[in-house]
Amino acid sequence: MELYNYKAIIEYDGTDFYGFQSQPGELRTIQGELLRVLNKIFNTEKIRVSYSGRTDAGVHAIGQVVNFKSNKLFKLHRLKWSLNSLLPEDVSVKSLDFAEDGFDARRSALWREYNYYIINDYYQNVFLKKYSLLLCRELDIKLMQEACKFFVGRHDFSAFCSPSDANKSKIREIMEMEITRTDNFHQENMIIFRIRANAFLYNMARIIVGIVTEVGSKSRKISDIELAFSDKDVNYSGSIVDARGLFLTNVGYKVF
Repeated sequence: MELYNYKAIIEYDGTDFYGFQSQPGELRTIQGELLRVLNKIFNTEKIRVSYSGRTDAGVHAIGQVVNFKSNKLFKLHRLKWSLNSLLPEDVSVKSLDFAEDGFDARRSALWREYNYYIINDYYQNVFLKKYSLLLCRELDIKLMQEACKFFVGRHDFSAFCSPSDANKSKIREIMEMEITRTDNFHQENMIIFRIRANAFLYNMARIIVGIVTEVGSKSRKISDIELAFSDKDVNYSGSIVDARGLFLTNVGYKVF
């Protein structure tokens, strides 16, 4: 029996979710909402969803990639309409296509990219309060950009992840990391972190943003980053920033 491999890009406001991955009990998750709707549409078969990144509680996405297989052939525009009609207001299917049979949203991914948004001011636009972190203390952007250079490349990120991270290997490769300051969305002094890596450990992006902002505020030295890498010691890695400012923005795949 032929199986059709559906690939979707979804976006969601993670504020009221306990992360992407399904959780035991009644905890609300994005995967749980997707499965509820998909199994309603494909009511004679049980659908399984693969996803590119397991975002944590409170983290948002505008470029999460998922795929699922079915022996039912739907017209894409009708299926997309049905999904968006049944999903809650804080989840949307942005695009829907067919993928090759061997495509898997997680295993086929070459890299994931996250953005973190900080408002470095004494005022935060009311529409950005759920989606950015307000930091009133002065930040030295040039110093923060210098700190970013230490993270680029293949490293052991044991000091920059949660102690509860279950991955045996803590080696990851950050391909790109940059910080820009911009005025956007009727908001001055917005700072955007952009981090692209082959994969992320639990809380890795938020811990990296935390120590770089502490370097920018002069409350921590750049040398602490070097010590954290060399000693694999979380005591050097700084605090974790709030999830509200973190977005999964893009996922890269090999082009066939």
